Amino acid sequence: MNRPLRRVGLFLDWNSQILATPPAIENNPIDRCHFALKTVGKKVTKLLCALDEVSVFRVRIRLYHGWTMGTTQTENRRAFCAIPEYLTPDDIFPSARVLALSDIEFGDRLIDALQEREISPWHIHLPNTLRRQRGDSPPVEKMVDTALASDLLTWARYEPKSIALVFSGDDDIVPPVFVAESWMKPLGGLVLLIRPPARASSRYLSLEGLLA
Repeated sequence: MNRPLRRVGLFLDWNSQILATPPAIENNPIDRCHFALKTVGKKVTKLLCALDEVSVFRVRIRLYHGWTMGTTQTENRRAFCAIPEYLTPDDIFPSARVLALSDIEFGDRLIDALQEREISPWHIHLPNTLRRQRGDSPPVEKMVDTALASDLLTWARYEPKSIALVFSGDDDIVPPVFVAESWMKPLGGLVLLIRPPARASSRYLSLEGLLA
């Protein structure tokens, strides 16, 4: 049986995923990344197979987080260097109908920015996405939400008939989700926002039909 093929863009606010991992592994970045990836994979697989009982899905996985302080990789970013030893992208999804389109991609290299804007030799557009506001303050993420927003709109522009899945509980992501929906829905595409249960509804925002 030749199954139809559907492309999927998966855009993950990674901080919210690792914060939801069990306390028992919170001090082990490799185990946290592994657990979070497998958890997301199960959710995505269940969602896609419920949406369409026939198609095969090819998923492009992109993660948005504070990946560098300056140009130094953070502990969470370094953890990913060890994960491929026992977890390939296709292993994330527990179904033969849901497959990774490529290796895991990181949001500090934008989908559609010019190559001349890359910082050599790291091949990223956005260094210093985790930084301290003051010398003694805890580090905070910068440019992460806007990187996700930029890539989501790029995806909506080039893949308007596809599916875009956005994992984020931050209301800053809602405006680009609205715009992506307006570009994709008329052409048969679909945008879904996956939020933590506590953020699954809003008193003021019209999210009906957007929430998975």
